[in-house]
Amino acid sequence: MDKYLISFSISLIGLFFLAFNTFHSLYLKNKIKTKAFSVFSIYLLTMLVIEICCHVLGFLDPGSNIFISHFYFNFQFLIITLFFAFLFKEIQKISRNIILISIAFLLIIACSYLLNYFSFWKFNTLEIGLTSFTIISYILYYFYYNFEKKNVKFTYFFSGLGIYLMSSSVIFLTGNIDLILIEEPFIDIWVFNSLLYILLQYFIYQELQIFKKKKLANE
Repeated sequence: MDKYLISFSISLIGLFFLAFNTFHSLYLKNKIKTKAFSVFSIYLLTMLVIEICCHVLGFLDPGSNIFISHFYFNFQFLIITLFFAFLFKEIQKISRNIILISIAFLLIIACSYLLNYFSFWKFNTLEIGLTSFTIISYILYYFYYNFEKKNVKFTYFFSGLGIYLMSSSVIFLTGNIDLILIEEPFIDIWVFNSLLYILLQYFIYQELQIFKKKKLANE
């Protein structure tokens, strides 16, 4: 367990910031009564539950928590899809297409498990690629659509999520390969994923601060 201490400790920092942001968003949710912010809070809460399970299993038996990645990718994909559907609710064609595309991809992922159920115990590259790069596409379209608008909601969150997914998806796609960078002290490629996750939590914190300031200004 000692050789995983550095990687695990950095990962715990990301979990701590996720927990802080989650409880902060739940506090603000009682004051910001919009569907989009509610979905945002549900996303953070869901990710927190999944990350806690992942860390507990990883601590008790390193390497036994890989299957939790499937819950992470699919729940993230499902919630972010709903998130964009709410953000584009005034444009039914876009909202409908987002939902239809996401349902189709989820069915493809489900079929991949039916054809090879042993893949449940390792990283599913099809799942990682489809969910991550589809979310990135949604984010890029969201920024393109709102390019000339001011005070666009969730700019920090989507910027952070886009940066994280573009980088971490590459790490996850090579996750079935044991990539150890340094033996003493033990550092592997997952350290970079943990650092990127901390960066994502910083962006989420900045997003929450904006909502908090706007709420206080309107009181």
